[in-house]
Amino acid sequence: MVFVARVLLGVIFTVAAATKLADRGDHRRAVAGFGVPQALAGPLGWALVLAELAAGLMLLVGPFIRVGALTVMVLAAAFSVAVVVNLARDRRPACHCFGRFSSAPIGWTTVARNGCIAAAAAFVALEGQFGWGFSVLTITLLGLWIGPRVRRNWRARAGAEAPGFVLPDTDGRTWTLEALLEPQRPLVLVFSQTGCSACDALLPEIAEWQRDIDDLLTVVVVNGGPVDDALDPQGPSRVLVDEYRATLAGYGITATPSAVLIVGERKLVAAPARGAGAIRALVDQARSLADERRFTRRRALGRAMAGLASAAAVPGVASTFGAANKASASPTGGPLQVGDVWLCDQTYALCTSAPCVRSDTDPGISVCDCVVLNGYSMGFTTCDQRTPSGRKVISTFSTDNVNENFGIMSCPSGVPWANCLDMVCEVDAANPARAQCMCQTVTDSASKTFGGGCDASRCATTIWSAATTDLPGTEQYRTGMKQLGRSVNFPKTCGS
Repeated sequence: MVFVARVLLGVIFTVAAATKLADRGDHRRAVAGFGVPQALAGPLGWALVLAELAAGLMLLVGPFIRVGALTVMVLAAAFSVAVVVNLARDRRPACHCFGRFSSAPIGWTTVARNGCIAAAAAFVALEGQFGWGFSVLTITLLGLWIGPRVRRNWRARAGAEAPGFVLPDTDGRTWTLEALLEPQRPLVLVFSQTGCSACDALLPEIAEWQRDIDDLLTVVVVNGGPVDDALDPQGPSRVLVDEYRATLAGYGITATPSAVLIVGERKLVAAPARGAGAIRALVDQARSLADERRFTRRRALGRAMAGLASAAAVPGVASTFGAANKASASPTGGPLQVGDVWLCDQTYALCTSAPCVRSDTDPGISVCDCVVLNGYSMGFTTCDQRTPSGRKVISTFSTDNVNENFGIMSCPSGVPWANCLDMVCEVDAANPARAQCMCQTVTDSASKTFGGGCDASRCATTIWSAATTDLPGTEQYRTGMKQLGRSVNFPKTCGS
């Protein structure tokens, strides 16, 4: 077992070093992405590569096996510290662990993977002592590493529902999955990220798809990384910015470039396609689906016209057809009242996970940083009262921005929180995708919020936009959205 672990670790670190050497520019950018100053990113990147290469070779061929194992332990510990620091700062840079062949955003699974590697290295360094203990530890860490990936892949399987998202484009406009989906029109999401040279090489082709087959399907790039590092404006015309790579994680994207194909009611046609060749095949599949649906629709229209002509030739049949058609007409999509709740299809501010600060002039008011969306949302005021005017919008409730990274966090009474429902907000003139909302500060009741990342300690350090623990209006919201034929994706309670 010691021999197997030694060879496996040696191969992993030798290959990791070799792939980084083959992609030196991206590796330097990846190191800088972890917060290392640009001036130090190059030298530190070289030092890491040389350390990985030395550790791998010592484990494989040298007489210094124990030194190689200890080096692996130190590297794994250093990587883990860097990952934890960035996660604590809500940053998810690309790992770039195997160069362009694996450039996935970091997460807690990265820490588990490093722990698994460190445990295996310790097993080698101790020459197999405490084998059972290391086996249990390694298997546990392996489960923590692989388990979430298996779960993500299961959720991203063919036929599954595509995770929702709310992302800005490079012009500052906010998009949801629902806004991108159109009836009878496939949607291809191409995932890239800053520092991915393989992604950069594919961009001109993506721009061609957006230009040449736009009448058949929608192609959108989702770029992981900061707004300032988004793609070249001369490239693809529609690029969404996934700054913290949460959407990439939600779709199970572990390497870029990758792509998914979505049709109809948020249905994933296949598991994520990885690599340029697989993405081209996916786009061809989307084009075939679009052509097939267009042909089917034309054939159906032709049959309908023929039926209408026949109906017109028979006295009374045409009027009967018209009456039946009127009886089955779909709703107009206007305002919907459910009990004391109104669902309105308009522009609104969404503050479900917004951080807030106390007003400098009124401690009873908290100013919250919210997003601006379009679509159905819920409030206790009428749609006329919530009609946007100039830069003024109203904060209401919806689940449009919910994905697997959200959770419902409970905060105790006595901790201040902000009640933003039906409050007045002002759209940011410089960034129309954001709005500042003047919300009521509450301290005398417990609360629940979508913010905080399920870290209960943040209840006391940040004022979160929240609601009372009974989440008023949410049942009416579910009922109304069901009547409208729209899905509702509530997050799970933290800890469940």
